[in-house]
Amino acid sequence: MALQAQAWRGFRTVLCPVDYSEPSRLALRYANAIARRAKATLTVLYVHDPLLMTAAAVTLHDRHIIERSRQELQAFVNASLADRSAAQTRTCLGSGEPSNEILRFAGRAGVDLVVLGTLGLTGADRLLIGSTTLRVLRRTTVPVLAVPHPRDPATNGLPPSWPGARIMAAVELDRALRQDINTASAIARWFGASLLLVHVVNAVSAPVWLMADRSAHDRIRIARAQQQLERLVAAANTKIQTETRVVCGQPADEIAAIAVTDRIGLLITALRDRRGWFGTRRGSVSYHVLSHAVTPVLAYPPRWPPR
Repeated sequence: MALQAQAWRGFRTVLCPVDYSEPSRLALRYANAIARRAKATLTVLYVHDPLLMTAAAVTLHDRHIIERSRQELQAFVNASLADRSAAQTRTCLGSGEPSNEILRFAGRAGVDLVVLGTLGLTGADRLLIGSTTLRVLRRTTVPVLAVPHPRDPATNGLPPSWPGARIMAAVELDRALRQDINTASAIARWFGASLLLVHVVNAVSAPVWLMADRSAHDRIRIARAQQQLERLVAAANTKIQTETRVVCGQPADEIAAIAVTDRIGLLITALRDRRGWFGTRRGSVSYHVLSHAVTPVLAYPPRWPPR
């Protein structure tokens, strides 16, 4: 089902799980910005480890440890949003495995968007996103905004005009491309931004003596992909300013480079082949975008929005 502007009412309920870390503090600020734009309710969730809670209660002989935890969570929210106009916010506590509790709460509360902080570039793919975020992305039925840790920890990473005048969507030339164009354009329109659609043609390895032939072949592949993308954009009639760009290279590197050079504040990607991310197949655009993100990534699952 393609996302249509008249059918989609935007993000009306936003969930931001936190763990008191700096990445989650930054994610909370992004969640607050979206909730304010939408005049939506922002729910901040902290998930306890049940064994640690039991041990703490026994050690401290404190019957009011849950209430103390609730006060600590509210203090974290107040401090994180102290210099900002806060959205309508409520705090909730959960207990159990974090990703299970996040997904359970999101389903029970009818959440439209989950906002999570990530660990940023640390060298190993599984650490780029974080285990909780990975588990949520595998099973989510609603969009997830993954917020990477800022490259400069001294900044809060959230410009006042975020996400800016232009949003970028990384797309694949597959059967879902038409739907992805419609979805990305509707999200960009909701943010009041123009749209940059980017497709990366994978570079093909070749010996030095074939470099000239490979270069010509790559130019042909880029031209064909550009034509296909432009044709579908014209047919989609996105109703917003939409630019297309096709480049050749490694998807993670090229998308990250464009995001930096074009000062993109938000990337959009469709979740594809989520099981394949964690096995032998890690070639999807969504995996590359999320695992190497240098700017917040809004990833939406298959069959979203629901009928």
